Amino acid sequence: MEMLREFAPFVIGMIVPPVAMIAIRAGWSGGAKFALSFSTALVLGICTSFFAGELLAGMPAALVAVVVDTSLVFTGSQLTYRSFWKPLFEPRSRPKPALEKVATRR
Repeated sequence: MEMLREFAPFVIGMIVPPVAMIAIRAGWSGGAKFALSFSTALVLGICTSFFAGELLAGMPAALVAVVVDTSLVFTGSQLTYRSFWKPLFEPRSRPKPALEKVATRR
């Protein structure tokens, strides 16, 4: 059961990148992208700790649970973004050069 409590935030983090890719625009700075991804991981980490009942353990244990769950959500989202979601969606979202556009019309 303990393994499932630690595995669930990681799996939740694996689902976050496609939603974040819709929300984050290409012109945003790196700091803004990080702030959005980390705040999403923080909210999901708190929710995961809450639904697992880890926030009822008292302040020090609840804080540790939130930190662990947030780090697992963030790690899962970053690993799957870089290894799966980005290679899958990036070629489709890249604009075609002007020469390719002209060549495909004929």
